[in-house]
Amino acid sequence: MKKKVVSLLVAGCLVGTMAVPGTVMAESNDLSGTKITFLNTKTEIQDYLEDMGKEFQDETGIEIEFYTNTEENHITEKYAAGEPYTIMMMDYPDVADYQEYLYDLSNEKWIADGGSQYGLTLDDKVYGFPFVIEAMGLIYNADAIEAITGEKFDWKDYSDLESFKSLLDKLVDGGMETPVALNQDDWSLASHVFGQAYCAREDGSEEASLAFVDKLKNGEADLANDKDFNALMDLIDVFMEYNINKDDPLSATYDMNDEYLKDGTVAFWPNGSWATDVSELTDNVGIMPYPMDTENNVNSQNLVSGATKMLTVDAAYSTEEQQKAALEFLDWLVYNDCGQKFMVDTCSLITAFSNNEQKPEAPLSASVADFVKNGESVYWYQAMPSDHNTEVGAILQKYISGAIDRSELITEVTDYWKK
Repeated sequence: MKKKVVSLLVAGCLVGTMAVPGTVMAESNDLSGTKITFLNTKTEIQDYLEDMGKEFQDETGIEIEFYTNTEENHITEKYAAGEPYTIMMMDYPDVADYQEYLYDLSNEKWIADGGSQYGLTLDDKVYGFPFVIEAMGLIYNADAIEAITGEKFDWKDYSDLESFKSLLDKLVDGGMETPVALNQDDWSLASHVFGQAYCAREDGSEEASLAFVDKLKNGEADLANDKDFNALMDLIDVFMEYNINKDDPLSATYDMNDEYLKDGTVAFWPNGSWATDVSELTDNVGIMPYPMDTENNVNSQNLVSGATKMLTVDAAYSTEEQQKAALEFLDWLVYNDCGQKFMVDTCSLITAFSNNEQKPEAPLSASVADFVKNGESVYWYQAMPSDHNTEVGAILQKYISGAIDRSELITEVTDYWKK
């Protein structure tokens, strides 16, 4: 990510900046001189955070020191030393691990503007501030599609498997021999392809997703007769049939698939919102839900999305003033004009908060943001065991290479979850 010049943005934010009435920003004068720390685990935005922190300090008098560390046991070591950060960027499982040490954010103003849907709730309390929204689905190059069909592409016309397959056949007839690029990476297959099996359940809700995973763990899930599971497997079979890498699917490379989509060699790539460079050759790209014939139509019309990074506030070692300063910073990101622009314009993040009218610059991010803002989202199950990607990814690799069939895949996936 290239570092943007933020000085002009900063100057614009300082002119006429006002706190939203009713937020804790009204207390900023009382907190002037307070110093807090921030653990950042998205290393690519560290420079942006430091620039933004200077602006926040100029406005509020609160000083933030930003640290970056992605080591697995780092937070554990900091708590063991009695020196945790005031604000910590965590992944989903980490919030659950450190729940007893974290501040209950349930009463914050931003809960009503997106925090209740995308924040992390445990035991009916919100502990995670949704810092960035990501989504997984089917990325498309509309220019490549329209060049063959001669018609404007609207993904909603192809949201079921039959119509999607008919489009693929039309692309093949028009000269695009293999319209899909399928990754072979275990993490991609396990999380972003097969991961749909845990998300697109019944009404697409968190409750339905968690209930399904519980059945997998208890050995009670009958995958062979599960309509939603088989809908996904039917789609994976179509991906395999039209895969540009089908002659040797395990030799596929992520970067090459990226190039195939960018230059229009293929039209579709199962992936996620992080693949923003697909717009290097065309801005006419976007992402769509997987075209599956699921039991409930909501799952073919809504994108699997969720917060993949959470901000948490330490409640065990931070002083009351530090906690208030941390809460003010979270409010600033949601309601302050400069904070909003920092999130979307500077960092190109997809925000969870409906009050933020900033539009992401990257076309793929903008496509995801439209789903999020319109509430067209299916719950993203992210609490997989740490070995899920390697174990289930290896099963998927065997399947796409023809080493096992669907019934054998079902047996191996069932055995994985039962253990």
